[in-house]
Amino acid sequence: MLTFIFKDLLLFWRNRKEILTVLVTPIVLIVILSFAFSGVAGGSTSPLDLKLAIVNQDAEEAGIRQFIADIERLEDQTAAQALMEHSADMKPIAFLEQYLYRPEVADWLTVYELSESEALQQLKEKKIDGWIKIPQGYTYDMLNAIMLDKEASAVSLPFVVAENSMNVTVIQMMISEFFDQMNFQLALQHSGGDRTAAEAVAMPEGGREALEGAEPFTMGQYFTMAMGALFSLFIASTVAEKTGAEKREEVIKRIVAANTKPMSYLMGKTCATFVLVWLQFSFVVIVSHLLLGLFTGKPLSFWIGLLLMITVYALTVAGISAFYTSISLRTNKMDAANGLILLFTMALGILGGNFVPIYLFPEWLQRISEWTPNGLMLSTVIEWIQLERGTSLGMPLVVLSLVGILFLFAGMLLYPKRGEA
Repeated sequence: MLTFIFKDLLLFWRNRKEILTVLVTPIVLIVILSFAFSGVAGGSTSPLDLKLAIVNQDAEEAGIRQFIADIERLEDQTAAQALMEHSADMKPIAFLEQYLYRPEVADWLTVYELSESEALQQLKEKKIDGWIKIPQGYTYDMLNAIMLDKEASAVSLPFVVAENSMNVTVIQMMISEFFDQMNFQLALQHSGGDRTAAEAVAMPEGGREALEGAEPFTMGQYFTMAMGALFSLFIASTVAEKTGAEKREEVIKRIVAANTKPMSYLMGKTCATFVLVWLQFSFVVIVSHLLLGLFTGKPLSFWIGLLLMITVYALTVAGISAFYTSISLRTNKMDAANGLILLFTMALGILGGNFVPIYLFPEWLQRISEWTPNGLMLSTVIEWIQLERGTSLGMPLVVLSLVGILFLFAGMLLYPKRGEA
């Protein structure tokens, strides 16, 4: 099998035009598209411009007074006194506003306080990305839920949007992060800590927050991953095309006559594709980073995660190339087969968001995109760039591995037996 791997690598190396195509062309496109789409996601200093409205229908101080009046009627006066001391500092709406008005996010998040009718109108006119509704009784219900573990009807905050977009996704993650952080800190407080409620809910000043510390991605980062993923698929189709050429030149018959193991040829193509894709993708990422400074300041853990994602994606594309190779060996109409393979590859590129930023698609098309290997890889890497959460890589890596295995298995089933090619 090693002989076949080296054969395919040498054949690819001898065609310098193809090497330049898969190495230089994506970098040129990355530079052009990064500047062409720079206005979509912003420049390097402010990658996103988020606009969020708050519709506050609650009276926070009145809610606190109502809660204190309730606990004053408790039979256990010691517990009531402790609850009153904590509730005096517990201001859920103020904590939310403090979180949204932080100086760290002021450059790319603008918050407006509007009435519901104003918010609906501005959302319709696309002047804001969405609005949060704080319903009447929110403070009172939240205090009951936090302090007394009572079920409440107004604890949730509806987030109203007109359509799905990258801005909406970022705002949703911010809101989710706020409540996760608040719940975690309150749990620590109830477990016996002596911190006040205000200290418990306040965001930490140091360290790296899951969203706060991860800058929104730039178009340069997006198209680096998009072009790397797309041209990896082109390598798989090129390998299949070379298979057709070898069949026409009766190379396959000579390999069969040499009494080699039937699967050695297919595995050689598959392994060679993995090596080529891995080298090509890594080259595109490194050169684009050196030219555009895409990942400056990223820690070693980020590069390890990115390298892991590229490796698994290369394995997936290698599985796809095995499927392409078997199809090329099965058919007698090579031009038609190559055309269909190229058409399928282009369809994956379009659906996967390799030509146009995926978050500009309608929501239903974005969901379809995540069912393509390149689309799943792209969305996962973008999330990794933003958040660097190890958990965000787990399931996509498993899914990509399964896709690669399925394509490889299909290629092995379709691979012609001795005398059929």
